[in-house]
Amino acid sequence: MCSISGICNFEKKPSIEIVELMTKLLSHRGPDDSGFFQNENVSFGHNRLSIIDLQNSKQPMKDNLNKNIIIFNGEIYNFKELKSDLQSLGHKFETEGDTEVVLKSYNQWGIECLKKLEGMFVFCIWDNKKKQLFIGRDKFGEKPLFYYFSKKYGFMFSSEIKSFLQVKEIKDELGLNLDSINQYLSLNYLINNKTFFNEIKSLSPASYIILNALNFKKEILIKKYWFLEEYFKKKTKDNFNQASEKIDFLLEKSIKQKMFSNVENGVFLSGGIDSSAISLKLKKIDNHIMSAHNILFKEKKFNESADAKIIADYLNINLNHYEVPINEDLTNEFPKIIDAMDQPMSDTSFVSTYYLSKYSKKKSKVVLSGDGADELFGGYDTYKADIYRKFFPRISFKSNLLKEIPNKIFKTNLRKIGMEYKINKFINGLHFKDHHSHILWREIFSYEEKKKLFNKFDKDLINHNFLNYVDRQIQKVKDLHYLDQYMYLDFKTWLPNDILYKVDRSTMYNSQESRLPFLDSELVEYVCSLPVEYKINIFERKKILRKIIKSSLPKSLLKKKKSGFNTPIGLWLINNKQFKDMSHDLLSTKFMQDLFNYDELINIWDSHQNMKIDQTYKIFNLISLSQWVINNNLENKL
Repeated sequence: MCSISGICNFEKKPSIEIVELMTKLLSHRGPDDSGFFQNENVSFGHNRLSIIDLQNSKQPMKDNLNKNIIIFNGEIYNFKELKSDLQSLGHKFETEGDTEVVLKSYNQWGIECLKKLEGMFVFCIWDNKKKQLFIGRDKFGEKPLFYYFSKKYGFMFSSEIKSFLQVKEIKDELGLNLDSINQYLSLNYLINNKTFFNEIKSLSPASYIILNALNFKKEILIKKYWFLEEYFKKKTKDNFNQASEKIDFLLEKSIKQKMFSNVENGVFLSGGIDSSAISLKLKKIDNHIMSAHNILFKEKKFNESADAKIIADYLNINLNHYEVPINEDLTNEFPKIIDAMDQPMSDTSFVSTYYLSKYSKKKSKVVLSGDGADELFGGYDTYKADIYRKFFPRISFKSNLLKEIPNKIFKTNLRKIGMEYKINKFINGLHFKDHHSHILWREIFSYEEKKKLFNKFDKDLINHNFLNYVDRQIQKVKDLHYLDQYMYLDFKTWLPNDILYKVDRSTMYNSQESRLPFLDSELVEYVCSLPVEYKINIFERKKILRKIIKSSLPKSLLKKKKSGFNTPIGLWLINNKQFKDMSHDLLSTKFMQDLFNYDELINIWDSHQNMKIDQTYKIFNLISLSQWVINNNLENKL
């Protein structure tokens, strides 16, 4: 696991000094080693977190035969099989790692190599013969890549945006994207390759870039190489039991692949179905199971450590509990937490994941996690809401009377997600088309709320234009069952831009590698082909996954409601004086008052303090944005 940074320029020799600075700023992603390369057209920088072939596989790596150069971030889980295939074709290897396999795969198959790689990755190859840059990203978007064309330096790319921002000449070229702020306030994350800057883009999952002298300074060639919708459309004829057996086999196969490393391994164990299934398989594969890790909160409503302990004791696993501090340490750590995000994303579970990674890395440099299973098997409450949605007509009136009913029936109690909060979101969703409702179940600020909130802001930018992207994705799977459509939609939006973003940034900031067994290509492609009723109905979610582990886990855990990996931010905003004061200050900065209506900010704050309305997600959304602006000195970018 690593970071990559670089510049490509076909008009002048690209600056190695700038790349060195960018690389230094990303040392948290790879503190074990660093390396650089420069020729007339490219400058490359690389930080390495050594996981495989610890003494060799240094980067940038050159192929001595054709002089191609690679920098690589990620893991290729099938590299041994690919290496064997390449050796049979006459290729010689000098290392035992996967980087050389990626390079020689490109040498042998060109861009088609992307379809053969099973793993999480972003890599960049300078093709010496073709004189072109080739960048590829993994199918699901586990590893990040950002790029933009600098007027001064040329085409620039990096694993994180922060590496651009610390270079004054680059930072001066950038402008905040106000439409991205608008989208962020709605969704808490960004979709469709957007970033918070007009000039910087994110390379989409399952995509590649080709840059050469012909298209330099013109439209960059970006293409897709894998299409998830094909597998949703290709329905299997396997019955439920056959499908269960195949998933069981594929999951075990995936976990076996992801156990390979030359460092200490571990597993994040929450006590939920997903991490329990992984732990169960790990125990079966190797009785001397790696360490398991769990985060502990003093707030009982958020504490899942008891469930995790039941699983650990049942499987005889060594479980490490880590308590999140709620004293001044939390407040002191908050700027680092936002720095780890790289860009604002207001999923409160980021805080939990950050602390879990921070503490567990001392025992496990590599961890397995259950992320991806909810999108794959229909595990979220939103899918349940989608089912209920079919029983209600679309509501077109503007009255807020209906919205007031949950608040009058249910007392605000700042649970993980309180009933009044869920019902309000459900009612709000009834105003929209079915597939729009699915996205907006998770909406932070509604359109009407944003109109109240924004101050000096182009009113035309207060919109839901991101729903146009949602419409385009739905069109690709429009003939499928509506739940298939929404699971596909989550793979295109929620999974890469929230879940995978969160996992990558929180672990890599702490120099730890996360591996996700549920995001195995063969497993995903097969599960997507299953009938919806194998996965979810009105009474049960993750039906087929529960079937697989039913006989091997305590019944109490199988019946346990999904609770998520949230953090008691809402309670800390009231009960933790240091965190409360810091948050209030973050809402009151000049930047926030220039952008937003301060009276409305205070209304949001006061209604939460009085426990009139749970405003946890709104406040965390706002303070994350404010702290990010402060961290990066962006106050004058408005």
